[in-house]
Amino acid sequence: MKGKTMSCNRQWDRVIIVVVLGTAACGCSRFIARGRSDVVFPRLDSAREQFYYAAQYDENTLVPRERSEERDERVRRIIAAYQTVLDHFPGDQLYAPLALASIGNCYFDKENYRRTIRIFKDAQERYPNYPFVHAEAQWKIGRSLERLGKIRQAKRHYKCCIDTFRHSKNDQILAIVALCSDRYFQPSVPERRGR
Repeated sequence: MKGKTMSCNRQWDRVIIVVVLGTAACGCSRFIARGRSDVVFPRLDSAREQFYYAAQYDENTLVPRERSEERDERVRRIIAAYQTVLDHFPGDQLYAPLALASIGNCYFDKENYRRTIRIFKDAQERYPNYPFVHAEAQWKIGRSLERLGKIRQAKRHYKCCIDTFRHSKNDQILAIVALCSDRYFQPSVPERRGR
């Protein structure tokens, strides 16, 4: 009997893998990304599963470095994968904030800095009790402002992150504080160009 159960579990593992890879499976509840009928994601049972599916999709999707239509389309699909977490589990206080931050990071990678700022400000408002997302928001808002040429405003966000989280016991938050410190204490003097 135990051998049959192991064999059955392996078969279910294969079925789950097939469904997760996005191939058609009978009886699978699916999500079609907003406005994109060609992007289909499975509807999973928990925010955790939905987030890890999106993160795995993100990790396994190769995005070309150079800007192109193909690059933009791949990033749109990654954003749609994270959006499934927000659409299906909006009240989740652990994975929904991470999904929203991941969407903000996608826009930062697309060099859409104004949208990045809006998304991270939204994340701070929606999830006031999530320190990691707040630290990440201060960092990415600062970097976005810096890229937009607003150095003084950027430094205010870096300083806010440093002041708020420098005594955190979370290593990930401390890593963000270190990044903010590097940018905050960096001289504002333009680099000297070779002659």
